[in-house]
Amino acid sequence: MIKIFLGLTPFIFITFLGFMFGRYKILDLDKAKILNLFLFYIAVPALIINFIAQIEIGQIDLKQIISYLFMQIICGSFTFYVVTKFFKKTITESIIWSLTVALSNHVTLLLPITKIYFKDDVIVQVGSIILMDCIILLSIITFFLELATKKDIKLLIFIRNVIFNPLILSILIGLFLFVLDINIKDTPIEYTLDKLAACVSPVGLFAIGIILSFYTNEVINKLTISITILKLIISPIVLLFISYIIFNLSLPKEIPGAFFVSVAPCGVTSIVLCSAYNVSPENIIKAIFISTFVSIVTIFFAIQYLTA
Repeated sequence: MIKIFLGLTPFIFITFLGFMFGRYKILDLDKAKILNLFLFYIAVPALIINFIAQIEIGQIDLKQIISYLFMQIICGSFTFYVVTKFFKKTITESIIWSLTVALSNHVTLLLPITKIYFKDDVIVQVGSIILMDCIILLSIITFFLELATKKDIKLLIFIRNVIFNPLILSILIGLFLFVLDINIKDTPIEYTLDKLAACVSPVGLFAIGIILSFYTNEVINKLTISITILKLIISPIVLLFISYIIFNLSLPKEIPGAFFVSVAPCGVTSIVLCSAYNVSPENIIKAIFISTFVSIVTIFFAIQYLTA
């Protein structure tokens, strides 16, 4: 138990360090934005390319991915209804809230933790869910955001924008290397990708800490608490229910990768979309703040249970 807790403390410390740099105005939101742009355009694509190029396709468990996707659709749709109906948010903001619950902070927080405590089979499942989120979920959310904010959507322009999204483009590059069986192991390419990918977690957590430091007033409110409960409690329950109904899998240990992702905090990609679609990120930042620190508890107990 103590070993698991000590293993999680670096992630807490890096976020706290970013928070202190922001609190004492050493770094501001503009600097955090630069760090996030580095992640979005360079570090995360490097991680995705490296993962896909060397993936063992036979290890992917479709039951976990399908169960997780259905859980995201259900929880995201329910979030949209709650935020629109009870909190009276606009359609655009409600869509972003849906993404905040449907996505997890799996790239900057959960994947590095998974590599510490789990074997390759679970790491592959977590990575597969990340890829599915990049391809399917972000494309769907982007489409609905465009539909809600623009009267005329040009399909070809939309498809072009999706394809040239850094995350989607990195998936295509990784697939190109995989399909052509180009071995990058022990090459300068792998070394470069590894080093860039290693930046994802520390830089991402540090940037989150900076951003959180600027939105500390009334962090706990009905909306942020509701979203945290939806993300950390209801989502895992819905996942287990779906996996039992469809695949007769009743225990978290039968879907370890999907279950572990489901107890992770809210996804930070929603912050980027707030800037793109002129939505105030204040409450979304607060929900990420609460869910991130509460998830230390859910992640801790999930690790203890799944590795027992």
